[in-house]
Amino acid sequence: MFNGFSAVPGAIVPYAYDWLLVGLSYLISVAGAYVGLRWSRRIRDKNGSIDIDRLICASVALGGGAVWSMHFIGMAAYRTPVRLEFDLFMTLVSLLVVMVFAAGGLAIASLTTGNRMANIAKGGVLTGLGVAVMHYTGMAAVHTNSAFDWNISIIALSAVIAVVVSMVALWLATTVKTRGQQLGAALVMGVAVCGMHYTGMTAGTMICTGQSYSPSLFAIEGGNIGYAVFALAGTILMIILLIEATRSTSSSRATASGAVR
Repeated sequence: MFNGFSAVPGAIVPYAYDWLLVGLSYLISVAGAYVGLRWSRRIRDKNGSIDIDRLICASVALGGGAVWSMHFIGMAAYRTPVRLEFDLFMTLVSLLVVMVFAAGGLAIASLTTGNRMANIAKGGVLTGLGVAVMHYTGMAAVHTNSAFDWNISIIALSAVIAVVVSMVALWLATTVKTRGQQLGAALVMGVAVCGMHYTGMTAGTMICTGQSYSPSLFAIEGGNIGYAVFALAGTILMIILLIEATRSTSSSRATASGAVR
């Protein structure tokens, strides 16, 4: 695939995408968005108090599933002739960052006081910044014999896309109610999140800094790591979705029982 490349300092590292992993990155983003939208329903009660369980599950699904898992699988799809590994600490930090910012954005967007669209916009800015920070923290986790030469204009564009995508996502999270609407919204969100990620990927050009590098003690690597993340994230999302379905069924039965009485 990369015939003729020589890992000498100053050489531009070519890349190609594993399109199967690109497809899986989209699927996990859609799955995370759908589960997140399911949990975002009734995230606040009639008194305006937030349901912590729903907030946590929604932020895990949206931040950890729709965004972070998509990002990591997308990074695994990024094939180069040089060996890549991912610093474990920085990778975990990027996951924590996006979930915390997603939780903050949901909490603000779902406020029952003030102007609804203004709340969504504020929450979207917060969440979008979290998505951008997550993306470039995840990029900083890449450890190899090369360094990224960044295009600031494309970084700024990807950050704007992240904010716009987050605003749309939070509007959908606080608006769509039926399963059909949520599925349609999740399909759109998957396209948007992937668009932000792959735009951000074009911001960096890998420049070779040496013929080899010293592997990190705590790092993630392996040709199948993208598939492993997809399987793990998919399992977690399925569990969260089943919990939501069970909880919703119990709530509906309780409501029906109360109406009969």
